[in-house]
Amino acid sequence: MKKLFGLFSFCMLGFSSLSAAPLIVDGIYLIVNQQVFTFSEAEEARNALRQQVLQEGQTLDEAEISKRVEQRLIAELLLRSRAKTLKIDASADEVQERIGLLREQNPQLRTVNDKILQDQIADDFRRQRLLAREVDTKVRVGEEEITKLCKLQTVELRQIELAQILLRGEEIPERIKIIQEQFKKGMAFEEMAKALSDDPAAERNGGRLGQFRKGELLPAIEKVAFQLEVGRLSDPLETEFGTHLLMVQSEVLPDALKCNALNESQRKQFEEQAFQQVRQQAVEDYIAELREKAQITVNPFPKGWNG
Repeated sequence: MKKLFGLFSFCMLGFSSLSAAPLIVDGIYLIVNQQVFTFSEAEEARNALRQQVLQEGQTLDEAEISKRVEQRLIAELLLRSRAKTLKIDASADEVQERIGLLREQNPQLRTVNDKILQDQIADDFRRQRLLAREVDTKVRVGEEEITKLCKLQTVELRQIELAQILLRGEEIPERIKIIQEQFKKGMAFEEMAKALSDDPAAERNGGRLGQFRKGELLPAIEKVAFQLEVGRLSDPLETEFGTHLLMVQSEVLPDALKCNALNESQRKQFEEQAFQQVRQQAVEDYIAELREKAQITVNPFPKGWNG
């Protein structure tokens, strides 16, 4: 399940598409344990996802958008149904207090119907309390998770010294084979770059590109380079510039973090991050358990329906 659409801010994402008037009940799209979403509500969720995808520069076809929204709405109703079963609720006072705060921070919400906001905020309170009770109390984070996350971030912050052999033109497969064979025999990468690379600068610098951190290289090259071990030759990589054979000549790891001897502040930071990672998986597992026991009906959109 793809991060549940930012499960905990699901209703907030929908605020941008809310109208000032209550939704017209146009038909039932989804039923989960007697909890429902209408076709209009499902279409609003689709529009919100379309907007999110556009803002993030991604592309999703309509079939995938519909699939993701269906899964996320099912998750939403599963949690709503479970909260109702456990009689988890929110008081009118705390809902109104939250609405006042949100409208202060987002003036555009002042035109949104009170009932719509009240329902969404109340659902958000119930959801948070349900997960705090049924998931958060069972999530455990130990030294292993903290140290693992620390080491992962340390590697992510490393700086690499990168070199390449760039090939263009004809007979590239044959030339790649020669380079790979010579490398296995122990020929220095620098010497091969000077002799065989089509990069004009290689004869002078031996293929050396410089030192880089993540975010400073072309995405396609970065993906390969930061997975390479020092001294290993990469598989051929195609880009608009030609065919690249990469090698990490050295790396520098940040020494600010000693993962086995974190101070109190550092440990707390990693503990919180690790908790959120473990919790995310725990929430997904919890929803999967609820789904196994639920009665779910999904009705197809009527032909020609456009909201």
